[in-house]
Amino acid sequence: MRFFLSVISLFVVAAKRLWHQRLLMLCLLAGLIIAVGLLASIPLYADAVNNRLLQGELTEAGTYRPPFSFLWRYIGAWHGEIPWSEYEPLNEYLVQQSPTTIDLPIESQVRHVSTSKLRLFPSEESSFIDDIPLLWAGIGFISGLEGQIQLLEGSYPLDAPPDGMPQVLVSRKTANELGLQIGERYTLFGSSQDNVQIPIRIAGVWQAIDPSNAYWFYQPDAFDEILLTTEETFKSVVAPALETPVDSAVWSQNFDGRRIRPANVGQLLNGVASAESRVTALLNDATLDASPAEALRDYAKSSGELSIILTIFSLPIVGLVLYFIVLIAGMVVRREQSEIAIMRSRGTTRGQILIIYLLEGLLISSLGLVGGLVLASWLARLMGQTRSFLDLSLLSESSQELVTVLSASAIQFGLLAIALALLALLLPALAASRYTIISLRWEQARALKKPFWQRYYLDLLLLIPPLYGWYQLNRQGAVALLGSGDDPFSNPLLFLVPILFCFALGLTLMRLFPLVMSLLALLAEQLPSTPLLLTSRQLARSAGLYTGPLLLLCLTVSLAFFTASMAFTLDSHLRDQVYYQVGADLNLAELGENTESTQEQQTLPGQEAVDTSGGGEQQEEPQWLFLPVGEHLRVPGVQAAARVGDYSATTNIGGRQQSGRVLGIDRLDFPQVAFFRADFAQNEPLGAIMNRLAVNEANLIISRDFLARHNLQIGDPLGLTVGVAGQFAEIDFIVAGALDLFPTQYPVDGPFFVANLDYLYEGLGGTYPYDVWLATDPVSDNASIVAGVRQLGLSVVATQDSRESILNQQNRPERQGLFGVLSVGFMAAAALTVLGFLVYAVVSFQRRFIELGMLRAIGLSVGQMSAYLAGEQALLILTGIALGTALGWLASVIFIPFFQIGSDKMALVPPFVVEIAWEQLGTIYVIVGLMFVIAVVVLFILLLQMKIFEAVKMGEAV
Repeated sequence: MRFFLSVISLFVVAAKRLWHQRLLMLCLLAGLIIAVGLLASIPLYADAVNNRLLQGELTEAGTYRPPFSFLWRYIGAWHGEIPWSEYEPLNEYLVQQSPTTIDLPIESQVRHVSTSKLRLFPSEESSFIDDIPLLWAGIGFISGLEGQIQLLEGSYPLDAPPDGMPQVLVSRKTANELGLQIGERYTLFGSSQDNVQIPIRIAGVWQAIDPSNAYWFYQPDAFDEILLTTEETFKSVVAPALETPVDSAVWSQNFDGRRIRPANVGQLLNGVASAESRVTALLNDATLDASPAEALRDYAKSSGELSIILTIFSLPIVGLVLYFIVLIAGMVVRREQSEIAIMRSRGTTRGQILIIYLLEGLLISSLGLVGGLVLASWLARLMGQTRSFLDLSLLSESSQELVTVLSASAIQFGLLAIALALLALLLPALAASRYTIISLRWEQARALKKPFWQRYYLDLLLLIPPLYGWYQLNRQGAVALLGSGDDPFSNPLLFLVPILFCFALGLTLMRLFPLVMSLLALLAEQLPSTPLLLTSRQLARSAGLYTGPLLLLCLTVSLAFFTASMAFTLDSHLRDQVYYQVGADLNLAELGENTESTQEQQTLPGQEAVDTSGGGEQQEEPQWLFLPVGEHLRVPGVQAAARVGDYSATTNIGGRQQSGRVLGIDRLDFPQVAFFRADFAQNEPLGAIMNRLAVNEANLIISRDFLARHNLQIGDPLGLTVGVAGQFAEIDFIVAGALDLFPTQYPVDGPFFVANLDYLYEGLGGTYPYDVWLATDPVSDNASIVAGVRQLGLSVVATQDSRESILNQQNRPERQGLFGVLSVGFMAAAALTVLGFLVYAVVSFQRRFIELGMLRAIGLSVGQMSAYLAGEQALLILTGIALGTALGWLASVIFIPFFQIGSDKMALVPPFVVEIAWEQLGTIYVIVGLMFVIAVVVLFILLLQMKIFEAVKMGEAV
């Protein structure tokens, strides 16, 4: 009883302490909610995107069927017909019990039973012709048919017709072929051995309303030779008439699998296996012919990969969040250190103090867990709409919002955040509980110790891994730990190396902060500014107290700056990579009219065929006719168009032949449509290259490595054997310049040459098929542009759309997840940094209450005190953003070039161009500026409310 009362009293004390410090605890609660939300959003996003991938995979694999459709069948043609009594137990199980066994919400269920083929004859004997039936047809039923078919004539069959004759429906195709009419009577005859006769009446003619509807487990035309009746009629009339009426039995079940997550895939597979075993036991040879089981088995093997990758990518953000929690908890405990010392001096044990803090933490954590899980669901959906870093716009109209489901892993991540928060709160409390009021004053009188990581040189040790990674990147081009991944989005360690570099170097630079502040204090002594002198001396003498918020700000800015630059560079490279491959906004492979053939030839530009032209002799009459390329401008959305001929080319220098490609271009139109970077030609603009072609129509621009390999000079003659559509011609050129790269051409494929297209055609003796590169309006739909080109009568045989390719790459889960995690994480870290500085400012003010009161008492005005405190915040913030910016820039310059990895030719061409995200840095500065304004306003309000006599007479305020 005494223990129970003791616990109750401690709980009351904890609650009162929370209420007394409610504003500070609300800040801690907000930070805890953000921490839980960020950590829990990672598994929620991974589970949701994995589920979306699974749904897409199953939809693709299941053709017209829904992704979670099950098709159970018994085929009598393979295993023999069965009596109705063997069908009923299996039917009862599949309809009533199997959904519970599989443990998924069922959306729809369709059953179908039909007999074997019977002979259909008219009822009148005069209509028999040599005993030849009108149709071999089965009779059967499909459950729920009425809502899925349209009756062209007649009505639905009745379960109990007045004349007792079974009524059936026939398909439109069968009715038209046989001339069946509504109301006509027919007879179904069984085999000659059983002498079964089933009279029927035609009740209606049907066709499917929507053949693509998920209801149709078979295509509707599969029932053209089946007479459809009601289930009751089949059971009461057809089944008794036949000894073995069930020839084909089908159960189609469509389940709702949207809530399937990697964690419960195994349970679902076990349920499917149990259902299969029970079905086989009830009816041998009944099989599960269509289900998501196989796809789920493959999915279960790799479902955790994305979660692991995103978790590793999120480690820096998670580290910032945890550091924030440690920082806030430490400030809370330091603020109450005097109170703890008084309690210890009055007899409170260390265990009781820990229990008080534990109860406080549990009360706050319970609210933080609930709020954080709610926030996590929203953050996960926000991550699913990410285009790039801090670009949270929806990717396209077709993009679907992620469906998040609270999972055990999300709760575990949230509980992990709670546990770490409690640990961060209890450890400082445990350390503070060592002191009584006397020992605390003695400890405070001693010089402040350096942080433990400085005392043990952990900051310098942490520099070793990133420096080793930098060394390996320079030496080998890839960190050995990264394995053989060809995609930076699947290589999280490549991202962690620069982040660790920023963190370790930031810790190291914290050693210089006291020295810098001391130098500033010496300078301030020579200036007539009292606030500046007070500020610099305070920061120099108590630098250890400011290291926490300063490091938090420095790491937040550096991480955001590096991440923004990385995202900006990767996005720019993705655009360059796709446009280099395509050449322009839209690339159309077109064919003209071949005057030598009555049929349109399908030879694509650049394809080689057998030369049937008698040794490649040039034809006097044109072989191909084309509409002017300017016709493309008539299509809405087309801004410019240019012809580009890509043909084979062979050189013969010194008796050695080498194959390559020659591009023929229209030099006036090409610059208006083509993608080109100055570094492709050693910073020579595209216009200057086109001018080289304009000097002489025979001029040729060649790849630089080919120029160097064969010691060619500008002005040297060069002959090429150009081949297109089976025609070959020797054409003489003059070397006019060199290029390192050119759109659509890759150095690994051999040398490339750029020439005037009309000069090529002159040498070939006519015009041949070419590609058309289009510059299109950014708001136009390129698919509609292609349709418009075809409406002009132009034959488009292949298309390449740069914007569509870029959008498809941006929709990749790995890319979207990475930028989503980093964007959401940065927003969370920025919010926590603002909150951390605000809490720091308030706690610091309370901790120095006597000192500030004495300064007011000796004559400092409110304005001078405001300048003193604002200057302190300004120096901290300026130092933090300066260090963060420098670290982020340095990491970007050093490490981003190594993000270009891959083994294919398209991954390495064109080369990376590091883009520093200065505009995004402005957003970071705005956030930091708002943080400064908020902190200064709060401190100014506290100054106005401060009563000097309380600080002087009452001593330290708690």
